Amino acid sequence: MVATILYWGIIAALCGWWAWTLVFSLIYLGNHENGNLWFFAILNTLGLIAAAIFAWIMANTAWQKYWFASSVNTGNWLLYVIIAYVVLIVLQVLLGRTPKDAAVASH
Repeated sequence: MVATILYWGIIAALCGWWAWTLVFSLIYLGNHENGNLWFFAILNTLGLIAAAIFAWIMANTAWQKYWFASSVNTGNWLLYVIIAYVVLIVLQVLLGRTPKDAAVASH
């Protein structure tokens, strides 16, 4: 039971944070504040690392029972969330670059 609640709670938290950063990334992109996207890319990378470690633990039933004293049948939802994080991070890094001015580039 603990593993089930934790599994779906982590997925819900990751989806909520992903949606939150997507909304603010679009707001910053609309305001031409592209530098702020790098901050979200760093935070999302940390979230991606945590999600990957969690997926690694949840991939093995014996590890689930060791860490959580119960197990859950995992689906592909966590994999989809990880893929969504990778796509968002790549977009934030690419769109977060700001073009250099000609005067700044020559110095």
